[in-house]
Amino acid sequence: MSTTPPTTTPDPTGVALAALDSRVTTLETVHPISLDTLLLILSGCLIMTMQAGFAMLEIGSIKVRNVNHILLNNVMDVCVGSAAYFFCGYAVSFGPTSNQFLGGDHYALRNFESDDALTWVFFQYSFAATATAIVSGAMVGRTHLIAYMSYAFVITGLIYPTVVHWAWSGEGWLNCETGYAYQDFAGSGVVHLCGGTAALMGAIVLGRRKIVKEDEESIPPSAPALVTLGFFILLVGFFAFNGSSQGAMSSDGDSGAVARAVMNTGLSCSAGGIVSILVVRYVMKEEDSYSTLCLTVNGCLGGTVSICASANVSTTYGALLIGATGALACLGWSDGLKRWTPVQDPVDATAVHAASGLWGLICVCFMDKDNGIFYTSDQPTAWYHLGENMLGAVAIVAYTVATTGILFKGLDLIGILRSEEEVEEHHQAEEEVKEEIKRRASMMPSSRRLSFMPSLGSRSSHITPSIKVLPEESLSPKSEAALPVPAPQTGGQAPSDQAQSDQAQSGQAMPADMPNLRRLPPITDHEQV
Repeated sequence: MSTTPPTTTPDPTGVALAALDSRVTTLETVHPISLDTLLLILSGCLIMTMQAGFAMLEIGSIKVRNVNHILLNNVMDVCVGSAAYFFCGYAVSFGPTSNQFLGGDHYALRNFESDDALTWVFFQYSFAATATAIVSGAMVGRTHLIAYMSYAFVITGLIYPTVVHWAWSGEGWLNCETGYAYQDFAGSGVVHLCGGTAALMGAIVLGRRKIVKEDEESIPPSAPALVTLGFFILLVGFFAFNGSSQGAMSSDGDSGAVARAVMNTGLSCSAGGIVSILVVRYVMKEEDSYSTLCLTVNGCLGGTVSICASANVSTTYGALLIGATGALACLGWSDGLKRWTPVQDPVDATAVHAASGLWGLICVCFMDKDNGIFYTSDQPTAWYHLGENMLGAVAIVAYTVATTGILFKGLDLIGILRSEEEVEEHHQAEEEVKEEIKRRASMMPSSRRLSFMPSLGSRSSHITPSIKVLPEESLSPKSEAALPVPAPQTGGQAPSDQAQSDQAQSGQAMPADMPNLRRLPPITDHEQV
C-alpha cells in the first residue's frame, strides 16, 4: 500500500517577508538610479534651452541683416558640438587617466559598463554646449560658417573638456586626492571663465569693425522683446544648471543642496538686477531705454554667473551679496573694455561670463558657510584655499588664451575666420583710405604735393582701414574760408595760430594762389567709422 507525502503549506509570513525584502532591494538600488537619471535628463533638457536664450539675446543685440547668420550658427553649435563630444569630448573630460591632464578612455563612447552612464554623458554635454555658445556672443555676425563649425568642434571636443578634467573628473590636478582642492560647484570658472576667455580671444583676433553702417534697420523694433525673452529663457536654464550640478537626488543631503542652489540662483539674479539698474541710471547716467535694458539684463546674468561656484554652500544673504558684486564686476568690465581697449564685444559676453565668473571663484572662498574665510576659525587653511582657486583661475585663463589664440589666429591666417560681409567691409575701408589720401593730396597746390605726399606716404602704412572719412558736403564754403592755411614745411599740416601771427608781424604775405584748406586731424590706429 503506497503512501503520498504530505503537502507543505507555504508560510504566509515568510512569503510576505520575502516580497518585502525584494521591494526594499529594488528601492535601494533601482529607484535611486532612476531618480538620479530623471534629475539629470530633465535638467540637461532645460540647460539645452539656454541655446534658445543665447540666440534671442544675440539677435536682439545685432542688426537685422545678421539674424539668419546667427540663428544658423546656434543650430550648428548643437549639431557640431554633439559630434565633438561624442568622439572625444567626454573621453577627455571624464576618461580614466594617469597624467591628471587628459582622459584616456571612452573615446566615441566605448567601454561603458552599462547604458546608465549615458545619462551623465548627455548631462555633461549640455554644459559643453553652453560654454561654446558663450564664444559666439563676442563674435556675433562676423565669422564664416566654416570657421564657426571648426572652432565649435575644437572647443567642445578638446579645449573645454580639458578644463573639466582638471577640476571635475576627480582625477585632474586641480581637484583630486593628490592635487589641489579647487572649488567650483556649477562652473563659474570651468564653464564661464573658460568660455568668456575664449570669447575675448575671438574678439581680439577679429578686432574692431572697420565700418559701422547706420541704417534704418540697425536696431529692429523687436530688439527689446527679444533681449527680455532671451533673459528669461537663460534664467530658467540657470536654475537647472546650478541645481542639477549636485549630480544626484537619492542620497542624504542631495535634495537640500539642490534646493539651496536653486534659491541662491534666484536671489543672486535679483540682487544683480537691482544694483545694475541703480548704477546704470544714477552713476552711468544712461538715458537710452534700450541700452538700460541691455545693461540691466547683463547685470542680472552677471550676478547669476557669480553664484555658480558657491550656489550649494552660500547662505541666502551671501547669495545677495555675491549677485550684487558680480553685477558690478560685469558692468565695470563692460565699461572698461569699451573705454580703454579696441576690443568690440557687442553683447558683453566677456563681461558677463569672464569677469563675473572670475569674481565667483573669489567669492566662494569667502562666503562658504562651512569653510569660508568669513565663517571658519581655521584661517590659514581658508586663505590657502583662496590661493588654490586663484591658481585654478590663472591656469584656466592661460590655457584658454593659448589654445584659442592659436585656433582663431590660424583660422584668420588661412582666410576662413571672417564672414564675407566682414571681408567686404575691410576692402571697402581700404578703398576709403586710398580715396582720402588722394583727396587730401589734391587739395594741395602742385608745387607743394611733393612735400605733402611723403608725409602721407610714410604714415599710410600705419593707417588702419578704420579711418573716419568726413563727407565733402559737411564742409561749407564759409567754414572752409575761416580755416587756417597750411605751411609747406609742416608736410601738409596746418600751421598754428602763433605761426600765423609771426608771419603777419614780419610782413610776409601769403601767396595769392594758396587755397584755404581745413586743418587735417591726426590719424590714429584706433579711429572707428
